[in-house]
Amino acid sequence: MTFENLAKLTNAKLLNKPFISSYERIIFDPLKVKRGDLFVGNDPKEIKIALERDAYAILSDNKKVNILDDEIAWLQCPNIDDSLTGLLRYDLMNRKLHFVYFDKISADMMQHIVSKEEIIFLSQDAKQNFQNLYTISDHTIVVGSDKKYLQNIYPEYEIPDIAIYQKLNITKSTLFQTNFTYRESYYENIKVPKLFINKLESILNYLDTKLLYYDIHKCDYIPDFNPICVNKQLEIKAFGTSSLILIITESSQTLKTIQKYLKKEASWANILYFIPKNQLKEYSFLDNIQTYKTITDIKRLKELEFNFAIINADLHKVVDILKNLNVKEQLSLF
Repeated sequence: MTFENLAKLTNAKLLNKPFISSYERIIFDPLKVKRGDLFVGNDPKEIKIALERDAYAILSDNKKVNILDDEIAWLQCPNIDDSLTGLLRYDLMNRKLHFVYFDKISADMMQHIVSKEEIIFLSQDAKQNFQNLYTISDHTIVVGSDKKYLQNIYPEYEIPDIAIYQKLNITKSTLFQTNFTYRESYYENIKVPKLFINKLESILNYLDTKLLYYDIHKCDYIPDFNPICVNKQLEIKAFGTSSLILIITESSQTLKTIQKYLKKEASWANILYFIPKNQLKEYSFLDNIQTYKTITDIKRLKELEFNFAIINADLHKVVDILKNLNVKEQLSLF
């Protein structure tokens, strides 16, 4: 592709008149750059490495990047993620791919049980999506849970109308796990709460219609409903070894769904809600609310009584803080 066409597709400005007119590949890792490549990035150190490896062009949204070699192309865009989205849409126009929308909970559950070779799952990382989609073969199924993003890169995406022809029958359930039969097979202690079992049934039926392989035993808790067993000191314990459970969810909508679920299925429980202080108005309908400025405030839960603490936060941040909290306290004893 010529740099003039690249500039139009990415809403970028060509800052110079390069000796070279086109590029071969688009690369994000400077150490993987080869002669003829376009390097995309903002870090001056990485750009220097890309130049040393004979990059033909640099695309950046960093206005402070200096032109170090006037023979290659230097392009400046308002936003790299937006530019990659525009470039990806152009590339996908003539591709025979199958884009499908599933809500985030369904997509997360599906991602656990299918092979990555069977289905590509879009993330919130524009660079990662670009790398995954730019080289995939035709007829690949691509699942996304962001309708706006799907509309931007592939407007012909499908919202499947899934007819249930294989019934999933629950035989036993707890708050966090379910036993059931499906297609004459029995599955025990699957990490899907009864709350989401209808979504799992729809996923399985969809995969069956596409003749795609899956393994139900690989079901795991999703980031938006992830119970963590802890003791009074907030030390993470094996599931079932403590009566204190932290339920992590980043979605405000899922939090409301969980609240209704626990109110119905565990009316006996003392439920505490731990939410960001700047979102207090959004959760005014809840009782027993504790707010936090930063998620490090989670240590306050040691002083509070609860059976379940529903925490509106990023799962990975919470887990990291719990681990670091316990390490620091152990070190302080010495």
